[in-house]
Amino acid sequence: MKELLQALNDLEDKTIEPNIVREVLSVINFSKLSYLEYLENCDMEAYNRIKISDKPLQVFLMLWPPQFLLPIHQHNNFWGFVIPLKGIVAETIYGYAPRKKKVFLHPTKTYKTGEIIYEPYNVIHKLQNTSPLEPTASLHIYYPPSYSYKGTVIFDAQNRRLAVLNEKASKLSWDLPEDHYDSIQEDAYDVEKLW
Repeated sequence: MKELLQALNDLEDKTIEPNIVREVLSVINFSKLSYLEYLENCDMEAYNRIKISDKPLQVFLMLWPPQFLLPIHQHNNFWGFVIPLKGIVAETIYGYAPRKKKVFLHPTKTYKTGEIIYEPYNVIHKLQNTSPLEPTASLHIYYPPSYSYKGTVIFDAQNRRLAVLNEKASKLSWDLPEDHYDSIQEDAYDVEKLW
């Protein structure tokens, strides 16, 4: 982990953009990355987000209990990379056409240890641990290093609703206090599969 953090830290005086970060990540052997020291005293069966660094990029580990998923969300003010370190991370990409009131569902893709998931600006996606038994650990690298969820749209495809988070939101969730949302729209769209 120290080698990776040093390589990311060396980007501080450069223009940070996805390709330069991808170059750094491409030379790291993630199957041999030593990260367990950051997980001491963490419950591996519970959702955890463990901050490692926030300069010049935000770096954190995420622990996913079996079958844990984040709500469908849109990255409106940051981009980054996710790398599974233990287990599998599944990603489903969505498209949204507000005028047509449609959310389009792409096939889910799974990523194994060391595979890199790029999360561009404005991507709408869902990440999850699909294992019914095993927890997953993943490394997340985001830019800019500090961001808020203000303006982030989250989707509940099962109930066809969407919400816009405000500056009070501290995570992506449908279980936040009511004043953490700018708006919630019921019957906001229909879902259509693209395969």
